[in-house]
Amino acid sequence: MMAATAASRVLGYVRDKTIAYRFGSTSHTDAYWAAFQIPDLLYYLLAGGALAAALIPVFTAYLVQEQEDEAWRMINTLASVMLLAVAVGVVLIIIFARELVPIAAFGFTRRPQVFDECVYYVRLMAPMVFFTALSAMAGGILQSYQHFTAPAVAWLMYNIGIIAGAVFLASSMGIAGLCMGVLGGAAMMAAVQFPALAKRGLRFRPTLDLRHPGVRRFAALFFPLMIGLAVQQIALLWLPGQFGSFFKHGVTNLRYANRLIVLPLGLFGISISTAAFPTLAQQFRRGETDQFKRTLNLSLRVIFLLSVPSSVGLMVLSGPIISLLWQGGAYNEAAARAAAFALTLWAPCLFAIAAMQIINRGFYSMQDMVTPPLIGVAYVALIVGLAIALMRATQVAYGAIALATSIASIPAMVAAVLLLRRKVGPMDMRALAVSFGRIALASAVMGLIALGVSNLIGRAFGLPHFGFTLTAPLGEGAAAGKMSLARVGLQVAAAVGGGAVAFVATLRALRAQELGLVIDMMRRQFSRRGGINSTATSGERQ
Repeated sequence: MMAATAASRVLGYVRDKTIAYRFGSTSHTDAYWAAFQIPDLLYYLLAGGALAAALIPVFTAYLVQEQEDEAWRMINTLASVMLLAVAVGVVLIIIFARELVPIAAFGFTRRPQVFDECVYYVRLMAPMVFFTALSAMAGGILQSYQHFTAPAVAWLMYNIGIIAGAVFLASSMGIAGLCMGVLGGAAMMAAVQFPALAKRGLRFRPTLDLRHPGVRRFAALFFPLMIGLAVQQIALLWLPGQFGSFFKHGVTNLRYANRLIVLPLGLFGISISTAAFPTLAQQFRRGETDQFKRTLNLSLRVIFLLSVPSSVGLMVLSGPIISLLWQGGAYNEAAARAAAFALTLWAPCLFAIAAMQIINRGFYSMQDMVTPPLIGVAYVALIVGLAIALMRATQVAYGAIALATSIASIPAMVAAVLLLRRKVGPMDMRALAVSFGRIALASAVMGLIALGVSNLIGRAFGLPHFGFTLTAPLGEGAAAGKMSLARVGLQVAAAVGGGAVAFVATLRALRAQELGLVIDMMRRQFSRRGGINSTATSGERQ
């Protein structure tokens, strides 16, 4: 399972690299990425991560109580409702595609040719929602049976389908071939899980027993989680497409910058929060409030230790990192400069968004399903207001949404912590603030060293210089000769290595306990069930 997950992450990069290499950053890619958001958002609303998070505990409870028949009766109703809703949704997307495009990319109304192209791609990709929803349901059932390989392989198949479309169909069909690859990948994503389901006695019968107690328990969990997830998707995926659509190549520029925010967010924020969630829920259920608060404090410190230097590193090395990962083929230096500009403005939000992942899990552990969505709605409203103001008052153009997200994320994180503190009492905020201060100082030293090393090697090799600016690059221009991937790779590796040494040395000089805390957590804090145990850390108190 771990091998399949790792391979899926690698293929995810290969997928995006293939698209960048083949199509570059153009109005056509703007239309494709904006079109992709519409069925993708519907998938997240109806069958994304919230479905598995709500389904697994309810389905598992029936299995533990040896009531497998009841579990499948519940599944039959859920699957019937979901597939019916998705089928209706797909038909509506196809029929009302012209009305939906402005919801995803209002700026295209000022670019008629791009608008029409986006409508065409939306209709081509709409059926993907049916297959991805089917895959999500199958994956949730299999994970309830403690089978994780097929769901992990499913994402492999999805990426393979898209890559195949870009490589084999695009030469004759253009981006429409890429859309066909999306459909093929989504279909394989569902199909690959059915053999494993069959071995576990798949027994689907169309049913609409909405009064089944399992269905009611599922609904009580699903809808709050869906709202919370929708807010996150709106902030990280929908808003960039919406604001980017007002600028030529803006959607594509933001897409490739956004990928480098989402990746560390998944690695640090979501993975640690997911690991801590079972422990938090158990501690709160048992009334162990002090242990609950220590686990939250520990998790926040670990997330800060990993995400703050990541934020700084992405800011100061945005140009070389974008060049290394995306530049080549049709994706030229001008496109890399535009994406790097957006990444520089986006990077400061990373640590705050990562921290909000564990804070939200704290609320969910207390069965508070209302506060996180309310915070999320206020957060999105603040981002929108700031982005509009920045677009009007500055020259950041498509970078407005990135800068607005960074500005809004920090007060949103602070507000979430304070609201959580009101519910659970004192959380040793002084120790948390001191820890954050040490990490921030070490990260600043790291950033200066990394920037210096990068500039030194860049000048020695004659590599492009990416300076900080608040004026958005146009993202247009001819390719500036062949890039030396080896030289840029050396530049990034040396800068990251030098910065990492400086970061660790500074933390040691400050006598920070965070490094030992992470090592201790890796050795002792993750239980076999994946949780974080806050009782065994020697360095958890200041």
